[in-house]
Amino acid sequence: MPLTDQPVKGMYIKDEGRYFFLQDRMLKTQGRQGGLITMKLKALDNGQVVSKTIKSGTKVEFINPTTQQVQYMYRDDSYLYFMNMETFETMSIYKDIVGEYAKYLKEGENILVLMYEGQILSITENPSVILEITKTDDAVKGNTANAATKLATVETGYQLQTPLFVKEGDKIKINTQTGEYIGKAN
Repeated sequence: MPLTDQPVKGMYIKDEGRYFFLQDRMLKTQGRQGGLITMKLKALDNGQVVSKTIKSGTKVEFINPTTQQVQYMYRDDSYLYFMNMETFETMSIYKDIVGEYAKYLKEGENILVLMYEGQILSITENPSVILEITKTDDAVKGNTANAATKLATVETGYQLQTPLFVKEGDKIKINTQTGEYIGKAN
């Protein structure tokens, strides 16, 4: 694997047998002693964010993952199952790697995964998704004393608060970072 003494934000790093995404780096200089680089790393196996400090000039291992298109098929208690679009093989991804984004995946949807040496590192997440409402209660007239929202369930089973005018069969846009309603889809 290639080594570098200049870790850069957005780089993928291998450290102690684990893979990390470099979210941020900060250089601190200490006079004659040289500098220290503080790296904010996100573990790709469980999403944990860790901070690591190294001396300036220390070599780190970096990797160049490849992207591959896969199709989401189904999930069980521990894994999500995808089909490789080139070889039609079934691949399983531990649900902790996908994290909270799993509640926005619908069957038959194509997504991109980051892979390195046959191992899936993570999936690419869209900032918003469009899903259809499968269940919601009718709006109750005069129920606007508080925030005028109601609970709705989308096709993946995820539940969220939506405005009163939204009804079953509507397609809505959801922010995947916050899990909140953005608006109706066109």
